[in-house]
Amino acid sequence: MESGLNLIGQQVRRLRTKRGWSQATLAVKLQLRGWSISRDSVASLELQRRRVPDCELLFLARVFGVATDDLFPKAISLKAIGPRFQSGRRLMVAPTRGER
Repeated sequence: MESGLNLIGQQVRRLRTKRGWSQATLAVKLQLRGWSISRDSVASLELQRRRVPDCELLFLARVFGVATDDLFPKAISLKAIGPRFQSGRRLMVAPTRGER
């Protein structure tokens, strides 16, 4: 969990292999639910090379039949992971609707 763009990649791989599914099979199951995703994108997600928006968490949880919390590592320190998701040691802040 030292590097990567998401926290759930390893758990997605674990859940997928536990069910005996290939990455292609998982991609098809997600596609049947309405998410247009390729096998390559599933691989990138598992390798933590891509970010995972909240709506994708819902698709994954429903296809696996688990709670969204089950997609995250169990023993996780927010202090340890916080710096990974910050830019230049500064919090990433996006402007609100009225700001420019």
